[in-house]
Amino acid sequence: MPHLDPAPGPDGTALPDGEPRPWDDPAAARAEIERLAAELAGHAARVAELEPAAAELHQLQEAGKTEAQRLTERAEAAERQAEQTRAELIRAQVAHSRGLTERQAARLVGATREELEADADELLADITPGGHRLMQPDPSQGSSGQHTATDPASLFTGILHNSLHR
Repeated sequence: MPHLDPAPGPDGTALPDGEPRPWDDPAAARAEIERLAAELAGHAARVAELEPAAAELHQLQEAGKTEAQRLTERAEAAERQAEQTRAELIRAQVAHSRGLTERQAARLVGATREELEADADELLADITPGGHRLMQPDPSQGSSGQHTATDPASLFTGILHNSLHR
């Protein structure tokens, strides 16, 4: 194929590779233009043939991309759920080890076990006198070791009996 550079060669009449310049001769220029137009028409026809295939390929790529995006979103959601479950488990373990109730455990703040343990210790220090845990009442204290009644009528009868037999 001849060079299409309209600039003259070094000698002014030929291209650097020795070919004559087609634009100097009007008949040669017309023939070159017609050849290029035919080549362009052939390329245009080939592009027209390939456009539907290109569009179909684009749709398949988009569908594949959508499938990949959907799978990625599902994986990300599963990872978030796993992380949330792990955090809840650690919070429950820390709360249990510190003797906290569910309501107290829900107040714990922290991203790691160490942060949650430190927060649990602070919470305990805030809700217990002197930072010590409150003692749980002993239900047997104050009784004679015998089983005591819990209904009001039995309690009243016991009080009357004790006061009459003194």
